[in-house]
Amino acid sequence: MVLSCMKGGDIEVRKRYTKRELIEIYYAKKEGRMPEIGTEVREGADDVKLNIPYEIVNVEDVQTDVAMYKGIRVELLSVKAQTGTVMLWKRPVTGTGSKLGVFITKLGSNTDRWLHKWVIFREWEAKKRLIELVPAPAERVTKAKTSKGIAKAVKK
Repeated sequence: MVLSCMKGGDIEVRKRYTKRELIEIYYAKKEGRMPEIGTEVREGADDVKLNIPYEIVNVEDVQTDVAMYKGIRVELLSVKAQTGTVMLWKRPVTGTGSKLGVFITKLGSNTDRWLHKWVIFREWEAKKRLIELVPAPAERVTKAKTSKGIAKAVKK
C-alpha cells in the first residue's frame, strides 16, 4: 500500500503480520524442515560398573563449547573389553567425596601418571564415592574400541 504525502512524496506502508502468518512464512522458506542439531551423543556420562577392575587407558582435558566448563575425561577398559568413561569437572577446591577428589586422593594430581593404573569402583553415588587402586589382573585384555580408536592393552 502506498500513501501520498502532502509534500509530494510517497510513503510505503507495510502490513504487520500476525504470529500465525509469520510462522507460515518461516515454514514456506524452510519447506517445512527444521534445522538439524549438530550435537554428538556419547554413551552415558559415567558408564562404569561396580566391583569390576578397569584400566585407565586415556585421560584428556575437555572444555564445553557453550559454558566453557573445564573437565577431565577418563576412559577405562575392563578385563572383558568393556569400555567406560568418567567425567571429572575441574574446580579449585574439591572434597574427598567428589569424583575429582576421589581420583586425586587415590592417584595423585598428575594425570599423566594415571595411565595404565587399575581401579575398582566400590561405591559410585552422589557424595558417596569410593575407588580402590588394585594391581593389574593376571587375565589378558583384548582389543576394544575407545574414542581415540582401538585400544590394545595386553597384561601379563
